[in-house]
Amino acid sequence: MRAVLQINASRIETDEYGFASLARIHAAIEQEAAGEVHVDCSRLQWVDANMCAPLAAAIIAPERRIRLQKLHPSIAAVLQKNGFLGEVLEDTHGTTIRYQQFDPTGRAEFAAYVEHNFRGKGLPVMSIGLQREFRRSIFELFENAVAHSNTRLGIFACGQFFPKKHRLHFCLADRGIGIPNSVRGYLGRALRASEAIDWAMTGQNTTRRVEDGVPGGLGLKIMRDFIAQNGGAIRVASEDGFWWVRGEDVGRVTLPAAFPGTVVDIEINAADTKMYQLAGEVDPTAIF
Repeated sequence: MRAVLQINASRIETDEYGFASLARIHAAIEQEAAGEVHVDCSRLQWVDANMCAPLAAAIIAPERRIRLQKLHPSIAAVLQKNGFLGEVLEDTHGTTIRYQQFDPTGRAEFAAYVEHNFRGKGLPVMSIGLQREFRRSIFELFENAVAHSNTRLGIFACGQFFPKKHRLHFCLADRGIGIPNSVRGYLGRALRASEAIDWAMTGQNTTRRVEDGVPGGLGLKIMRDFIAQNGGAIRVASEDGFWWVRGEDVGRVTLPAAFPGTVVDIEINAADTKMYQLAGEVDPTAIF
Protein backbone atom coordinates (compact mmCIF):
# COMPACT_ATOMS: atom_id res chain seq x y z
CA MET A 1 0.00 0.00 0.00
CA ARG A 2 1.46 3.36 -0.99
CA ALA A 3 1.83 6.21 1.48
CA VAL A 4 0.45 9.68 0.73
CA LEU A 5 2.05 12.78 2.23
CA GLN A 6 0.76 16.35 2.02
CA ILE A 7 2.87 19.46 1.38
CA ASN A 8 1.16 22.10 3.51
CA ALA A 9 3.18 25.08 2.27
CA SER A 10 1.62 27.26 -0.43
CA ARG A 11 4.99 28.57 -1.63
CA ILE A 12 8.55 27.26 -1.62
CA GLU A 13 10.78 30.30 -2.05
CA THR A 14 14.47 30.87 -1.49
CA ASP A 15 14.24 31.84 2.16
CA GLU A 16 14.19 30.28 5.60
CA TYR A 17 10.53 29.30 5.22
CA GLY A 18 11.20 27.52 1.93
CA PHE A 19 14.09 25.54 3.39
CA ALA A 20 12.04 24.77 6.50
CA SER A 21 9.27 23.37 4.28
CA LEU A 22 11.74 21.12 2.47
CA ALA A 23 13.17 19.95 5.79
CA ARG A 24 9.67 19.01 6.97
CA ILE A 25 9.00 17.13 3.71
CA HIS A 26 12.24 15.18 4.19
CA ALA A 27 11.38 14.34 7.81
CA ALA A 28 7.94 13.07 6.77
CA ILE A 29 9.37 10.88 4.01
CA GLU A 30 11.92 9.41 6.40
CA GLN A 31 9.07 8.24 8.63
CA GLU A 32 7.58 6.13 5.84
CA ALA A 33 8.42 2.50 5.21
CA ALA A 34 10.22 1.40 2.06
CA GLY A 35 8.04 1.45 -1.03
CA GLU A 36 6.12 4.03 -3.02
CA VAL A 37 5.43 7.42 -1.45
CA HIS A 38 3.10 9.93 -3.13
CA VAL A 39 3.60 13.58 -2.19
CA ASP A 40 0.40 15.61 -2.59
CA CYS A 41 1.34 19.06 -3.94
CA SER A 42 -2.22 20.37 -4.42
CA ARG A 43 -1.77 23.20 -1.89
CA LEU A 44 1.45 24.37 -3.50
CA GLN A 45 1.02 27.50 -5.64
CA TRP A 46 4.62 28.51 -6.35
CA VAL A 47 8.13 27.00 -6.36
CA ASP A 48 11.27 29.02 -7.09
CA ALA A 49 12.82 26.98 -9.89
CA ASN A 50 16.30 27.05 -8.34
CA MET A 51 14.84 25.31 -5.29
CA CYS A 52 14.63 22.12 -7.35
CA ALA A 53 18.19 21.35 -6.19
CA PRO A 54 17.35 21.23 -2.46
CA LEU A 55 13.97 19.66 -3.26
CA ALA A 56 15.79 16.77 -4.93
CA ALA A 57 18.13 16.44 -1.96
CA ALA A 58 15.17 16.44 0.43
CA ILE A 59 13.09 13.79 -1.31
CA ILE A 60 15.68 11.40 -2.76
CA ALA A 61 15.38 8.06 -1.00
CA PRO A 62 16.95 4.97 -2.59
CA GLU A 63 14.70 2.62 -0.63
CA ARG A 64 11.54 4.55 -1.58
CA ARG A 65 9.95 5.65 -4.85
CA ILE A 66 8.87 9.28 -4.46
CA ARG A 67 6.19 10.62 -6.78
CA LEU A 68 5.00 14.24 -6.79
CA GLN A 69 1.23 14.35 -7.35
CA LYS A 70 -1.31 17.10 -8.21
CA LEU A 71 1.23 19.72 -9.21
CA HIS A 72 -0.28 23.04 -10.28
CA PRO A 73 0.06 23.30 -14.10
CA SER A 74 2.25 26.41 -13.90
CA ILE A 75 4.62 24.68 -11.46
CA ALA A 76 4.71 21.55 -13.60
CA ALA A 77 5.61 23.65 -16.64
CA VAL A 78 8.55 25.26 -14.83
CA LEU A 79 9.81 21.90 -13.58
CA GLN A 80 9.56 20.49 -17.10
CA LYS A 81 11.47 23.43 -18.58
CA ASN A 82 14.41 22.89 -16.27
CA GLY A 83 14.33 19.11 -16.59
CA PHE A 84 13.39 18.28 -12.99
CA LEU A 85 10.43 16.16 -14.07
CA GLY A 86 12.38 14.34 -16.74
CA GLU A 87 10.65 15.33 -19.97
CA VAL A 88 11.95 18.76 -20.98
CA LEU A 89 9.77 21.54 -22.40
CA GLU A 90 11.47 24.14 -24.57
CA ASP A 91 12.64 27.17 -22.60
CA THR A 92 11.84 29.85 -25.18
CA HIS A 93 12.92 32.70 -22.87
CA GLY A 94 16.29 31.16 -21.98
CA THR A 95 15.88 31.78 -18.25
CA THR A 96 16.56 28.32 -16.84
CA ILE A 97 19.79 26.82 -15.57
CA ARG A 98 19.02 23.15 -16.03
CA TYR A 99 18.46 20.87 -13.06
CA GLN A 100 21.13 18.18 -13.01
CA GLN A 101 22.35 15.52 -10.62
CA PHE A 102 26.11 14.95 -10.53
CA ASP A 103 28.16 12.05 -9.29
CA PRO A 104 30.79 13.19 -6.74
CA THR A 105 33.45 12.20 -9.30
CA GLY A 106 31.86 14.35 -12.02
CA ARG A 107 34.15 17.38 -11.79
CA ALA A 108 34.65 17.74 -15.54
CA GLU A 109 30.92 17.37 -16.17
CA PHE A 110 30.12 20.06 -13.60
CA ALA A 111 32.74 22.44 -15.04
CA ALA A 112 31.16 22.03 -18.49
CA TYR A 113 27.71 22.61 -16.96
CA VAL A 114 28.83 25.94 -15.45
CA GLU A 115 30.53 27.00 -18.68
CA HIS A 116 27.38 26.31 -20.70
CA ASN A 117 24.55 27.38 -18.41
CA PHE A 118 25.59 30.81 -17.15
CA ARG A 119 25.76 32.47 -20.55
CA GLY A 120 23.04 35.03 -21.23
CA LYS A 121 21.56 34.84 -17.73
CA GLY A 122 21.89 38.47 -16.68
CA LEU A 123 25.35 38.44 -15.11
CA PRO A 124 27.02 41.85 -14.83
CA VAL A 125 29.88 42.65 -17.19
CA MET A 126 33.11 41.09 -15.88
CA SER A 127 36.69 41.16 -17.04
CA ILE A 128 38.08 37.97 -18.47
CA GLY A 129 40.11 37.40 -15.31
CA LEU A 130 37.13 37.84 -13.02
CA GLN A 131 35.02 35.58 -15.22
CA ARG A 132 37.64 32.91 -14.65
CA GLU A 133 37.59 33.46 -10.88
CA PHE A 134 33.79 33.54 -10.82
CA ARG A 135 33.64 30.13 -12.48
CA ARG A 136 36.27 28.89 -10.07
CA SER A 137 34.16 30.10 -7.14
CA ILE A 138 31.13 28.20 -8.43
CA PHE A 139 33.31 25.15 -9.00
CA GLU A 140 34.60 25.41 -5.43
CA LEU A 141 31.05 24.97 -4.16
CA PHE A 142 31.05 21.63 -5.96
CA GLU A 143 34.52 20.76 -4.60
CA ASN A 144 33.39 21.60 -1.08
CA ALA A 145 30.36 19.34 -1.44
CA VAL A 146 32.60 16.52 -2.69
CA ALA A 147 35.31 17.01 -0.05
CA HIS A 148 33.19 17.63 3.03
CA SER A 149 29.81 16.00 2.58
CA ASN A 150 30.84 12.35 2.14
CA THR A 151 27.68 12.03 0.07
CA ARG A 152 26.94 8.88 -1.89
CA LEU A 153 23.67 10.18 -3.29
CA GLY A 154 25.12 12.79 -5.61
CA ILE A 155 25.13 16.57 -5.82
CA PHE A 156 22.18 18.52 -7.21
CA ALA A 157 22.35 21.78 -9.15
CA CYS A 158 19.72 24.12 -10.56
CA GLY A 159 19.25 27.80 -11.23
CA GLN A 160 16.86 30.40 -12.58
CA PHE A 161 17.04 33.89 -14.03
CA PHE A 162 14.04 36.00 -12.95
CA PRO A 163 13.95 38.87 -15.51
CA LYS A 164 11.16 40.83 -13.82
CA LYS A 165 12.97 40.76 -10.49
CA HIS A 166 16.38 41.23 -12.16
CA ARG A 167 17.74 38.34 -10.13
CA LEU A 168 19.77 35.26 -11.01
CA HIS A 169 19.78 32.35 -8.56
CA PHE A 170 22.05 29.33 -8.61
CA CYS A 171 21.61 26.58 -6.07
CA LEU A 172 23.79 23.58 -5.20
CA ALA A 173 22.69 20.90 -2.73
CA ASP A 174 23.99 17.61 -1.37
CA ARG A 175 22.81 14.88 0.98
CA GLY A 176 26.03 14.66 2.99
CA ILE A 177 26.95 14.99 6.65
CA GLY A 178 26.39 18.76 6.58
CA ILE A 179 28.59 21.77 7.31
CA PRO A 180 27.93 21.76 11.10
CA ASN A 181 29.14 18.17 11.56
CA SER A 182 32.21 18.85 9.44
CA VAL A 183 33.09 22.04 11.35
CA ARG A 184 32.45 20.53 14.79
CA GLY A 185 34.69 17.60 13.96
CA TYR A 186 37.44 19.90 12.71
CA LEU A 187 37.32 22.39 15.60
CA GLY A 188 36.60 19.78 18.26
CA ARG A 189 33.89 21.80 19.97
CA ALA A 190 30.13 22.05 20.05
CA LEU A 191 28.54 24.76 17.93
CA ARG A 192 25.00 25.50 16.90
CA ALA A 193 24.41 24.74 13.23
CA SER A 194 24.10 28.40 12.26
CA GLU A 195 27.32 29.24 14.14
CA ALA A 196 29.18 26.46 12.34
CA ILE A 197 27.95 27.74 8.96
CA ASP A 198 29.05 31.26 9.91
CA TRP A 199 32.55 29.96 10.72
CA ALA A 200 32.76 28.06 7.43
CA MET A 201 31.69 31.10 5.41
CA THR A 202 34.06 33.56 7.10
CA GLY A 203 37.29 34.61 5.43
CA GLN A 204 39.50 31.67 4.53
CA ASN A 205 38.21 29.25 7.14
CA THR A 206 38.08 25.71 5.81
CA THR A 207 38.02 22.17 7.16
CA ARG A 208 39.84 20.91 4.06
CA ARG A 209 43.26 19.45 4.80
CA VAL A 210 46.35 20.80 3.06
CA GLU A 211 47.00 17.41 1.50
CA ASP A 212 43.66 17.60 -0.32
CA GLY A 213 45.45 19.92 -2.73
CA VAL A 214 42.69 22.54 -3.06
CA PRO A 215 42.87 25.85 -1.13
CA GLY A 216 39.37 25.82 0.33
CA GLY A 217 37.77 29.15 1.18
CA LEU A 218 39.66 31.30 -1.33
CA GLY A 219 37.10 31.10 -4.11
CA LEU A 220 34.22 31.72 -1.74
CA LYS A 221 35.94 34.86 -0.46
CA ILE A 222 36.02 36.24 -4.00
CA MET A 223 32.36 35.31 -4.40
CA ARG A 224 31.44 37.07 -1.14
CA ASP A 225 33.35 40.19 -2.19
CA PHE A 226 31.60 40.25 -5.55
CA ILE A 227 28.15 39.65 -4.05
CA ALA A 228 28.69 42.46 -1.52
CA GLN A 229 29.42 44.96 -4.27
CA ASN A 230 26.79 43.59 -6.64
CA GLY A 231 23.89 43.80 -4.17
CA GLY A 232 23.20 40.08 -4.29
CA ALA A 233 23.04 37.51 -1.50
CA ILE A 234 24.34 34.12 -0.39
CA ARG A 235 22.16 31.72 1.58
CA VAL A 236 23.23 28.48 3.24
CA ALA A 237 21.07 25.83 4.91
CA SER A 238 22.55 22.82 6.68
CA GLU A 239 21.18 20.71 9.51
CA ASP A 240 18.82 23.09 11.38
CA GLY A 241 20.93 26.16 10.62
CA PHE A 242 20.09 28.87 8.08
CA TRP A 243 22.65 31.59 7.31
CA TRP A 244 22.64 34.46 4.83
CA VAL A 245 24.67 37.50 3.84
CA ARG A 246 23.44 40.53 1.90
CA GLY A 247 25.85 43.42 1.66
CA GLU A 248 27.29 43.90 5.15
CA ASP A 249 24.30 42.25 6.83
CA VAL A 250 24.72 38.67 8.07
CA GLY A 251 21.81 36.70 9.50
CA ARG A 252 21.54 33.39 11.34
CA VAL A 253 18.43 31.50 12.39
CA THR A 254 17.50 28.01 13.57
CA LEU A 255 15.11 26.07 11.34
CA PRO A 256 12.23 24.10 12.90
CA ALA A 257 13.48 20.92 11.21
CA ALA A 258 16.86 19.71 9.97
CA PHE A 259 17.73 19.87 6.29
CA PRO A 260 19.55 16.70 5.19
CA GLY A 261 22.93 17.85 3.93
CA THR A 262 23.86 21.32 2.72
CA VAL A 263 22.39 23.88 0.32
CA VAL A 264 24.18 26.97 -0.97
CA ASP A 265 22.20 29.50 -3.00
CA ILE A 266 23.92 32.35 -4.82
CA GLU A 267 21.70 35.32 -5.74
CA ILE A 268 23.08 37.86 -8.23
CA ASN A 269 21.63 41.30 -8.91
CA ALA A 270 21.13 41.30 -12.69
CA ALA A 271 20.19 45.01 -12.70
CA ASP A 272 23.76 45.89 -11.76
CA THR A 273 25.31 47.99 -14.55
CA LYS A 274 28.77 48.26 -13.01
CA MET A 275 31.76 46.62 -14.69
CA TYR A 276 33.81 44.27 -12.50
CA GLN A 277 37.44 43.27 -12.67
CA LEU A 278 40.14 41.97 -10.35
CA ALA A 279 42.32 44.49 -8.54
CA GLY A 280 45.15 45.58 -10.82
CA GLU A 281 43.75 43.74 -13.81
CA VAL A 282 44.11 45.34 -17.24
CA ASP A 283 42.44 42.63 -19.36
CA PRO A 284 39.66 43.77 -21.73
CA THR A 285 36.12 43.28 -20.46
CA ALA A 286 33.72 40.69 -21.78
CA ILE A 287 30.27 39.34 -20.94
CA PHE A 288 30.37 35.96 -19.18
